[in-house]
Amino acid sequence: MKFLRRLLGKNDPPEREEDLFARCVISALSARDESICVEYDPEKFELHHVDESARGQRMFLHNSFIEYHRLPIEEREIHLTRIVDFIIESRNERPQGDAALDTLLPVLRARADMLAVTAGMEPFPYSRSSRPFCDNMFLMLASDSDVSIAMLTDEILDELGVSFDDALGVAVAHLDERFDHKFEHLGQGTFVSNCGDSYDASRVLLPDIFLQLPLSGNPVVIVQSRSSVMVTGSKDFEGLDMIAGFALQDIGQNERAVSLMPIEWLDGQWQPFNVQPHHPQSLRNLAPNQLCWSYNATREILQQKLGDDIFVADAMLVENDSVAVTLASWGAGIPTACPLVDVLAIEEDGDFPEIIRSLDDVLRVCGSFPKVEAMRYPSRLLLPARMSPAERDELTKRYPQHPFFAQNVE
Repeated sequence: MKFLRRLLGKNDPPEREEDLFARCVISALSARDESICVEYDPEKFELHHVDESARGQRMFLHNSFIEYHRLPIEEREIHLTRIVDFIIESRNERPQGDAALDTLLPVLRARADMLAVTAGMEPFPYSRSSRPFCDNMFLMLASDSDVSIAMLTDEILDELGVSFDDALGVAVAHLDERFDHKFEHLGQGTFVSNCGDSYDASRVLLPDIFLQLPLSGNPVVIVQSRSSVMVTGSKDFEGLDMIAGFALQDIGQNERAVSLMPIEWLDGQWQPFNVQPHHPQSLRNLAPNQLCWSYNATREILQQKLGDDIFVADAMLVENDSVAVTLASWGAGIPTACPLVDVLAIEEDGDFPEIIRSLDDVLRVCGSFPKVEAMRYPSRLLLPARMSPAERDELTKRYPQHPFFAQNVE
């Protein structure tokens, strides 16, 4: 961050790199237009426009910050210029009527990430202007311009005076008519998008372009990121292993990631791909990784909603010999909002040692638990402060240690 420190002055007290980046953006914005006033919220890592003409707009800085760090030093000033361009354009009056409809394009986003980003917005601003897509993605609408992509909120959709379905039809038509659809051959029967426009993920709304590819079986797609979609055939085990391996390698490295879960074009619609025990292990490891991503992206905001009286458990990924399972902790003495994981580590409680059992076995003994209503995606169970001694005794006698942890002695 030497570039930022040079801009901001060597004598400034030490700050987080995120804070330095925010101050750099504010400095570049002020240099362009002194009339624009913004305030920085370090907790949410966002800028708030506070001058009269701003209409309460805000800009989340996380993705820009990550992208800044990944760029070569010589390209970072250009990146800052683009950020400032985006901020200034976002303050302009929005196009109305047909002009607004003409800018529409469809987008897919990670559902958990969108819920996390909009955590402070009440009510949720996309309740009517988005819909879940194959469970862990959001299908949304965006207004596209030369320097920015602005999501359509419920308010903007109402201003357009059209339904979501009608607006989506217009957006998908624009995607098909105005953009090229290019794929690069990775190997026999396996392809990756190479469209060069950051709307690669949106191509799944044009299934014909996948049906035209030489695949073995139905198209199976992983919407890896906004600019990368991988596809192979449902009967191509080598291809399935390849796209799953690429997706696992990329997890955590792409700030614009969308999904790890494979989807299949089946019976005229995209559906979650039915992964079987005989499929490659890499393919079977996608679901545990996706589960941890979705739960941990939303854990902090749920904890804020529930307060200190309920513990929101992390979803942890445990791997051994290339096999992945998910684990959560059921704490002793406090109710727990528990992810739907493979395994529960039930913490020590008085005379009882910690035990590890599958969540399914726990539910067989304890019965069903209520779901956490404060956040319905991803679904969590509300576990009591502790299980009863009788339930614990039955669980340890009837069900063995989870096979994945069998080498550990209780």
